[in-house]
Amino acid sequence: MVFDKGIYIIRGPNGSGKSTLLGIIAGIIRPSQGEVRVLGKDPFKDDGVKKLIGFVGHKTFLLEDLTGYENWGFFGEFDKDLADLMGINKVLNRPVRTYSRGERVKLSVCIELSRKPKVLLLDEPFSPLDEASKGSLAAILNGFDGTVIITAHGTIPLKAKMEYKLEKHENLGN
Repeated sequence: MVFDKGIYIIRGPNGSGKSTLLGIIAGIIRPSQGEVRVLGKDPFKDDGVKKLIGFVGHKTFLLEDLTGYENWGFFGEFDKDLADLMGINKVLNRPVRTYSRGERVKLSVCIELSRKPKVLLLDEPFSPLDEASKGSLAAILNGFDGTVIITAHGTIPLKAKMEYKLEKHENLGN
């Protein structure tokens, strides 16, 4: 698979490897076969390329006892316009442990975008969001100047360059 600039959607049933594929591209999970190149570099050998990748998985990696502002300051650079667009300003003073799943995803996406990645990997970011937040996220991603790879089950409001469908195979690796 080759991903140039644009939005790509990875679809498939639970257990088909969508999340694993994103983890491999991010340099978090080593592939059992083959090679990975992100922006022409191996993310397992070149830590510099990892700084150009934004990743939001099912587990958000937010620090539970810190507020949204504190998390954003720790992991990225606060962007008021982005916070306004995603509608999270009202919750940023609360500890993350009090956030809903949707609020966690919105904060995580904002943090990753504030880091100015060239490649953005999002694991089912639309599933926990309300309709207004889905529209806001879609507007942000449709304007993103880089590569976006998203996993999804249902319909999402994005103009994708291409969609891939993964199949679930039993007994892989056995």
